[in-house]
Amino acid sequence: MKKFLSIMILLGLLGLTYLYQNQIIEFVVLNFVYKNEFNYINVSEYQKPEFAYFKQTNNYKPLSKNDMANIIYSNLNNGTNEFNFYCMNEYENCQKDVESITNDMNYLSNINNFLSPYNTYNSLGISVSNLGIVNIRIDRYYDKTMINQINQRVDEIMSQIITNEMSDRDKIKAIHDYIIDNTIYDKEKEMFINTNYSTTYESHLAYGPLFQGHGICSGYSDLMSIFLDKLNIPNYRISNDDHVWNLVFVDNQWLHIDVTWDDPVLSTGEQIISYDYFLITTNELHTKDQTKHEFNEELYSEAKNI
Repeated sequence: MKKFLSIMILLGLLGLTYLYQNQIIEFVVLNFVYKNEFNYINVSEYQKPEFAYFKQTNNYKPLSKNDMANIIYSNLNNGTNEFNFYCMNEYENCQKDVESITNDMNYLSNINNFLSPYNTYNSLGISVSNLGIVNIRIDRYYDKTMINQINQRVDEIMSQIITNEMSDRDKIKAIHDYIIDNTIYDKEKEMFINTNYSTTYESHLAYGPLFQGHGICSGYSDLMSIFLDKLNIPNYRISNDDHVWNLVFVDNQWLHIDVTWDDPVLSTGEQIISYDYFLITTNELHTKDQTKHEFNEELYSEAKNI
């Protein structure tokens, strides 16, 4: 009789184990195998405050695509080089959503816009284990050497062109003018930006305009953002498939500034400064241009209806 009861109990336990195998595996994974894998305390000195669309999170168990995007955003913003998160059993589309987000280069590049340029990524290495652990490795555009060089040069320039008596608007104008006076638009980089062709200048990064005198829109806007961050003026970059510029909070409102388009390329070779796209509202922006400055107003909600 005792042997029969033992067999029945064993069969019952085996049945329960089979019935709840996913929950048991999840419990073991989270509490034993990867117990310490989701505790990230890294905080970058270049971390920006969150804006409306993406949110900082320390929850590494997403239940939606939006949760997953916030995990990626938070770790980029924190300066983390590698991190994991876990696909919960109740989140049935988790791995499909991982593929959806990580294969959408436009969506990921939009995340970059809300970060300090120093925390932006060049590429993400992504793998998913059989246990549902998603691992992401980050290759950034700016390494420590380049960041130190840029910071030193930016500090030197600010000491020459910025004074404490200036208003924020005047400070931004001084930076705007400096970048334009010292930068030529790099047509070669624009032509080959989406190829493996090695161009002369690092025009797509702040390094190009700052040290090499050549830039394209991403280089212009990165450098402007770095200056603005130094001044503690809230800002982020705003973009579409073809172009990127800056959105700045000044005089109690969010305004657009496009340093690239204020540095026109003249057929005569003459260098001039324009203020057509200097601290203007969204309505003014769309009045001036209906094509290259279209943007997703849900994503960049700070710029909506201003």
